[in-house]
Amino acid sequence: MVLLIDGHSISSTLPVSQLHTKYQLLKANSLSVLNRPVKLVEASEKCLYVGQREVAVVAPGDNVNMVGSEDATTCHVVILRDVHTGVTGLAHLDNEEPNDFLRLEKEVRDRNGYTKDQDILEYSVSILGGYEDENSTSEEITEMLLAVMQGLKARFTLQLACTGSLNTVMKEGVPWPRLYGGGVDVSTGEVFAAKFSYHGPDPDIRSLRLHSPGASLSNIYDPHSGKIVLQPFNYQVMSDAPLWLQKTDAFILKYCSTSPLVEPPEFCEHTRATFRRMISDPKPMETLFHGNKSRVYLRNEITGKWILEGEDLAGTGNKENSKMKSWGVNDFKMSFK
Repeated sequence: MVLLIDGHSISSTLPVSQLHTKYQLLKANSLSVLNRPVKLVEASEKCLYVGQREVAVVAPGDNVNMVGSEDATTCHVVILRDVHTGVTGLAHLDNEEPNDFLRLEKEVRDRNGYTKDQDILEYSVSILGGYEDENSTSEEITEMLLAVMQGLKARFTLQLACTGSLNTVMKEGVPWPRLYGGGVDVSTGEVFAAKFSYHGPDPDIRSLRLHSPGASLSNIYDPHSGKIVLQPFNYQVMSDAPLWLQKTDAFILKYCSTSPLVEPPEFCEHTRATFRRMISDPKPMETLFHGNKSRVYLRNEITGKWILEGEDLAGTGNKENSKMKSWGVNDFKMSFK
């Protein structure tokens, strides 16, 4: 039950404001990531993209070169890597409840085949995302992570913390995040700032899962088959969903974001894409998950994109809107009632 920063054991509450003042090596390592050019990751690079409130656990030898996520303003992209085996979990966390981080740690432990009775596990931890937002939402998530790691039967070494004041830049009096996303090289464990040209498969469907009853962190990757698996979920269609397609960008930002002033340019159109999917598939258990079956995707080895099983591998796959850029669901906070 140890959290280590710069070789020091942390056993009490650690304010986010002290992360980069007390621990200079952590600050230097984090700045080295923030100051490097952002890597543009293409689908052909065998990247597994993780959306909001999703997790994927990979290992050297998988048919995945990197795993990553973006569109994190107040959200946090958390990378947990077993220092002995290289098994790596990446999760996109959007709230301060500890259960999602506990799920991430359990998924990594299970992939290793460990049990709770075995020797203390050792992880390196990287946190990407979160800034000095007006409502301190980011700070609450960071402090939750620091507290939870101190209470688990494992040894966590915090290697990177690209969050808080270090990840904040002022633009015309408004705080903005410097970094919105990143990834990790599965073989080497190198963490980098990144943008992703492809958020597939079916990002609009995955975004709707956030508003299904009891939606929590979901593992989307099956390491045995090397496929992405979306478990069945249901949702209730909003009666005024068509009206949302007519709303202005300003309206959507005001009611659908925790950080409306600093969202990426694609946020509003991606939000509309989610409403379009809701309208086109009002009964997902009949049209998207027929027979209560999961949606299973395999990678097209030519394009690198993920194709729904049973579709033509030579096609573009997933019937994704060709005019849409990838949907990242950045901090979409509205509840469907």
